[in-house]
Amino acid sequence: MNNQMSLLDWVLILGIGSIWGSSFLFIRIAVPEMGALNVVAIRMLIGALFLAPFFLRMKYLKKIKEHFSIIIFFSLFYAVFPFFLFAKSALVLNAGTMSILNSTTPLFALIISIIWLKAKFSFLQLMGLVLGVFGILTIIGFKSITFSVVPFIFCLTAAFFYALSTTFIYQLKEIEPTYLATISLSIGFLIAFPFTFLHGGIDLNQEPKVLLSVFLLGTLCTGLAYIGHMFLIKRIGPVRATTSLFIVPISGMILGNVFLNEVVTLIMVLGCVLILVGVAMTNFQKEN
Repeated sequence: MNNQMSLLDWVLILGIGSIWGSSFLFIRIAVPEMGALNVVAIRMLIGALFLAPFFLRMKYLKKIKEHFSIIIFFSLFYAVFPFFLFAKSALVLNAGTMSILNSTTPLFALIISIIWLKAKFSFLQLMGLVLGVFGILTIIGFKSITFSVVPFIFCLTAAFFYALSTTFIYQLKEIEPTYLATISLSIGFLIAFPFTFLHGGIDLNQEPKVLLSVFLLGTLCTGLAYIGHMFLIKRIGPVRATTSLFIVPISGMILGNVFLNEVVTLIMVLGCVLILVGVAMTNFQKEN
């Protein structure tokens, strides 16, 4: 893991955070029309097909049996479960709110890393995480944001799953992360697809904006962003990598406002500023 943040690391953090922020816009557009399970299944299929030509090789396929338990774990906790929990939440919560709750992932990652990896952090980095979380709480505390208890818990649980699987990836030395993402999305699709028939199966007879949203969820938010995220984890570690999620609420709120007319206020902007400062502090580490 690199101690110093490079320009590439910052570009990845900002880019991945912005892309994942857009995912909540696409979820809000697609799920009410197609259903949560259907969107999740198609998203994983498109993501896998997007990645396969670049990263799926015969030498990796021969290792599926050897890595089967890891693949199943990753398929469930980095894809199926969080995808479904956020998709179900989209029926109640708006894009901005979901993106804010998603940004609790770094807090969970910090706790997991301290307990599991015995990780050590500087006072400045810890204060950066606290400031970032405080920025999130500032936005959540805004009175115009309404919460339903179950979707709220769904989003926080999904964030915990992301943190758990992200920390798990960091510990893997023998598996190429891009291969893991590709095969796990494929297995995830096979897991989720049978359940789509409980709701009548997948209906692709939808408006263009719905189909485009699902397509971008698969290619941009799942395929491309996941490659960048895994690359970032290997470079700077799980906690600092998940701070890219502090960018998510900024992107999510802006896109939700522009395309779905969701309210953005001065208090919410203040929260976003606190989040950005928290990102900078969390990713700062003195060179030894």
